[in-house]
Amino acid sequence: MPPRAKPDRANWHETEERFRLLVESVKDYGIFTLDADGCVTSWNEGARRIKGYEAAEILGSHFSRFYPPEDVLAGKPERELVIAIAEGRVEDEGWRLRKDGTRFWADVVITSLWDSATGELKGFGKVTRDLTERRQAEIALRQSEEQFRLLVDCVAEYAIFMLDPTGHVVTWNSGAEKAKGYLAKEIIGKHFGCFYTKEDRDTDLPNRLLEEARSHGHVRAQGTRVRKDGTTFQADVLITAIRDSTGQLQGFSKVTRDITEQLRIREMETAKLTAEKANEAKDNFLAVLSHELRTPLTPVIAGASYLIENRSAISDEEMLEHLHTIRRNAQLEAQLIDDLLDLTRISRGKMILHPEAVDIHAALRDVGAILQEEIQRKQLALSYDLQATGYWSWVDPTRIRQVFWNLINNAIKFTPEGGRIKVRSANPSPTCLRVDVSDSGLGIAPEQQQRIFGAFEQGEVDTTRKFGGLGLGLAITRHLVEQQNGSISVTSEGKGKGACFTVTLALLEKRAEAHPVPSSSPTPSGKTHRILLVDDNADTLRILSALLSKRGHEVKTALTAGAALEWLAREQFDVLVSDIGLPDRNGWELMREARARRSQIRGIALTGYALEADIRRCTEAGFEFHLAKPVDIDALQAMLHQI
Repeated sequence: MPPRAKPDRANWHETEERFRLLVESVKDYGIFTLDADGCVTSWNEGARRIKGYEAAEILGSHFSRFYPPEDVLAGKPERELVIAIAEGRVEDEGWRLRKDGTRFWADVVITSLWDSATGELKGFGKVTRDLTERRQAEIALRQSEEQFRLLVDCVAEYAIFMLDPTGHVVTWNSGAEKAKGYLAKEIIGKHFGCFYTKEDRDTDLPNRLLEEARSHGHVRAQGTRVRKDGTTFQADVLITAIRDSTGQLQGFSKVTRDITEQLRIREMETAKLTAEKANEAKDNFLAVLSHELRTPLTPVIAGASYLIENRSAISDEEMLEHLHTIRRNAQLEAQLIDDLLDLTRISRGKMILHPEAVDIHAALRDVGAILQEEIQRKQLALSYDLQATGYWSWVDPTRIRQVFWNLINNAIKFTPEGGRIKVRSANPSPTCLRVDVSDSGLGIAPEQQQRIFGAFEQGEVDTTRKFGGLGLGLAITRHLVEQQNGSISVTSEGKGKGACFTVTLALLEKRAEAHPVPSSSPTPSGKTHRILLVDDNADTLRILSALLSKRGHEVKTALTAGAALEWLAREQFDVLVSDIGLPDRNGWELMREARARRSQIRGIALTGYALEADIRRCTEAGFEFHLAKPVDIDALQAMLHQI
C-alpha cells in the first residue's frame, strides 16, 4: 500500500492524544512516571487498580512507598534508580506493597527519561505488572509461558506501536526499531502488512487480524514476521483495539516480541529430554538384555552338569527330559539373538523380503504345529475358525510365519494354564484377508495399547519381570506386516480380559500363481555327501560331525583354514561346510580358494554374522547357503538335501 505522510507538527497533538489513550487503556499494567528524585508525577488506571491508590493520594509521593520495609532498608528503590540512570533501564521481579499493606509479586521496568536537547535527566518511566496469580499457579513455567508485557515507547525488548483504524503505523518505539529494523521516519505512515510474509499478505492475514481485534477487543497470534532487510523471525503478537470514552475506534496497539531464541531453547530442551529418555531406555534395555541372555544359559549349564554328574544313575526318561530342557533354552537364546539382528536390520533399512504366493491358512496351522509342545505343556486350548474363502497373499513365506509365530507365542506366554487361544480368519472385503489371534490371558491396559508395538515394550514393568523377553517381538512383527502392505492392531478390554491382535493382508488376485508354504519340518532324504566341516570351535566340530555322520554323510573336520586346504589337497569333497570367523583366514577366502582348487565343490556357510551384508559376502564368495548360528541340524540337513 502507498505510504502515508509522516505527521507534521499540526498533527502532533493528535498523536500525543493517541499515545495517552494507549497508556490509559492498559488496565493490566501500572504505567506511571517519576521525577528525577523518584516521586510519582503521573498515574494510570492500571496503577490504580494494581496498587489501590487514587491519583490524588499518590501523586508527589516517593515511589519507595511501594516497596516492603526490608527492601527500603536495603536501599533497593534508590539503587534501582541509580542503575536506570547508568544503564538506561532496570528490570526487577519482587514483592511490592498495595495501599492496604498486602503484598503482590510484581514485574517492574524503570526507564530513565532524558531531555534529548539538553541531556538533562527528566525523570523515570515505570511499568508495573501484578504477576501474583501466575507466580503461584505456573511458577515452573513462568519463563517459557509468561505473557508479553505491554510496555511504553522506550522499552527496547518489545516492539510497541500504534496503528490507525486502517492499519497504518502512527507511532514507533525503540523496541520496534530493534525488532524490525525500521527507523521511525521510514515506517510511520506505512501499512503494517509489510511486516508479514508474502504468503500471509496473499491470504489477507493482516487485515483479518485487525478485524478480529475490532470484533473481540484483541487478538493474539504467533507466526513468521519479516524485518526491513528481508530476514524473518518468529513473533508473538498482541493486537488490541483502542477506543475512546464514547466507544469510537481510535486505532490499535500492537505489541510484538521476538520468540525465535525462546523456541530454539525450547527445541533444545525437548531434544535434551528426548536424549535423556533414549539413554534411560538404552540403560534399561542393556540391563534386560544381560538378564535375558543369561537366563536360558542357567538351565543349559545346570542340566548339562546334572547329566554329567549322574550319568550312571539317570534313567533314559529323565535324561530325555533334561535334554529337551537344554534344547528348548538353547533355542530361546537363539531367538533372542535373532530378534536383535532383525531389529538392527529394521533400524538400518536392510530388512529384505522375498515375497511369493502363500497359503495363509497353511502358514497358521504350520505355526500352531511348531508351538504344539508348549501349548500342551501349559494345557491351553488352541482352536481355529478359518472362515475366509480367500486366503492366499503375496508375502515372504518365512517372515509371515515369523509374524504368526510371534503372535501365537505371545498368546501362549501371557495366557495362564488352562486358558484359550483362538485363531480366526475372514474376508472383510473381496481384496482383504483378516487374521485374528485372541486369547483369554492377561490383557492389556488401555494406556499400554498405544505403545505395545514399540521396541523394548512389554506393557508394565511387572509383566516384563515376570515373563522375561526383550520386548522386540511386536515391534518386529509390526514392521514385517507393514513392509508387506498390511496392518496390525490390538484390542483389549483391559487387564485380565485377554487381548486380540488383528493382521490385515491384501489378497492375491489370481490364486493360480500360489504355492503352498514350505513345511518347517525337516525333509527326509537318502542323499549323502562327502563333507569337509570347518570350525574353530572343537565342541561344535565334534557334535556336528557326529550328527552328520549319523545321517549317513562322510565327514572330515578341520579347525583352521590351513588344515582344510590340506584336506582339499589330498581328497575330493562334495560340500564345504565352513565357519566364517576362522583364526588364520576368514571363511570367504577359504571358499574362494576351495573353488579355485575344486571348481565343483559346493558351499554352506555357518556363522554368527547374520546381517544382510554378511549374507551377501557369503554369496559373492561362492557359498550357496547361509546358516546362522546356533546351527539347527534339521535346517543344515535340508540344505544338504538341495545340493
